[in-house]
Amino acid sequence: MPMTRHCGRPARESPVRIKAKLAEKAGLLKALPLGVLAPALLLTCAGIAFIFSASTDFALSESSLGAGSGFHLRQAAFACLGLLIMIGLAVTPQRWLSGGWPLWIAGGMLMLGAVMVFGRTINGAKSWISLGPIALQPSELCKPLLCVALAGFLRFRRHIDSLGALLACIGITGLFFVPILMQPDFGTSMVFIPMVGAMFWVAGGNRLYMWTLALLGTAAFPSAYLLGLLKPHQVKRIDVYLSSVSGDVMDKTGDGYHMMQSMTAIGSGGFTGKGFGEGTQSQLAFLPERHTDFIFAVYAEETGLVGVALFLLLFFVLLERMLAVARNTREPFSRLLVVGIATMFFTQVAINIGMACGMMPITGLTLPFVSYGGSSLLTSFVGLGLVANVAVQPQRVMGRDVF
Repeated sequence: MPMTRHCGRPARESPVRIKAKLAEKAGLLKALPLGVLAPALLLTCAGIAFIFSASTDFALSESSLGAGSGFHLRQAAFACLGLLIMIGLAVTPQRWLSGGWPLWIAGGMLMLGAVMVFGRTINGAKSWISLGPIALQPSELCKPLLCVALAGFLRFRRHIDSLGALLACIGITGLFFVPILMQPDFGTSMVFIPMVGAMFWVAGGNRLYMWTLALLGTAAFPSAYLLGLLKPHQVKRIDVYLSSVSGDVMDKTGDGYHMMQSMTAIGSGGFTGKGFGEGTQSQLAFLPERHTDFIFAVYAEETGLVGVALFLLLFFVLLERMLAVARNTREPFSRLLVVGIATMFFTQVAINIGMACGMMPITGLTLPFVSYGGSSLLTSFVGLGLVANVAVQPQRVMGRDVF
């Protein structure tokens, strides 16, 4: 009698196999890199605390259920969600990340396209999509997406030193860079340049082409300013910065107000600071955007030089441990991914702190793990999860060669 073939539902996995998979995932979680997670979590806790301090005047001016009184609670909720996302990414099979790089590009373009159609303008930039009570900023999420996409593209290292490889990287980056620049979100778009450059450099790209491109890119920004290609509010921010570095009198009540108040807050912190919740610039509401872009100024005023040194030490340890993860793997995709994420964090920290100290024009770029903002915090935890993925996953070669 011929055997019949059953085409019903696929057979269920046996309990033994399911138990083995769960044990494997639990083993991965035990291997999470504490050297990376600890400073990130400490920075997140510090961020929640100083968001509370910076928003005290909001809490006093609103009811107990008002908009201002819950900034720190909302940040804590996003931190819990970010932890779950980070754990999920850490145990995700790495082949899903490396093999699906065209899908990550398509996903990023889809989000940015949705912003163009349905976007909401905040502080002069059409960068947000409203999802009920939550405003999502897709340009933030595009930063780690681009890291994954480029690491997936560059992992094969075919003719990586050719001009065509560099142009391909520029083309992939441009799919994200141009729409974000058009929003206009100058700060976020600026993060892409060193991030992509570092990944291409580590992949073995042609140094001459890279230096030439870097010089052209450096010349492009002052050219855009001189030719009037920037938005009015961007021109004002650059004018304020140029006035501060040239020694001209800054308009302390107009366009230079943000920078002046931030520098005043940082300078008045002294050696040990004024104490938690005692900063005059923040508590008396002189400092604008104190719980978001200028959270570093709040921290510096209330903790002083000692607190700032500890703060920078945490960021240094975080970045150094990330680079240690990159050094410990020879698999191309893994190393490129971690280098991209580490460069993303370093660039944001450098720009945000430089902006707060008056050393760079104001760009509206947040401080990773610290500034208030769900999109920013979730993006930071996505980056953390990708680094953790490399640290805990078995390193199977997914590229053409190893480093």
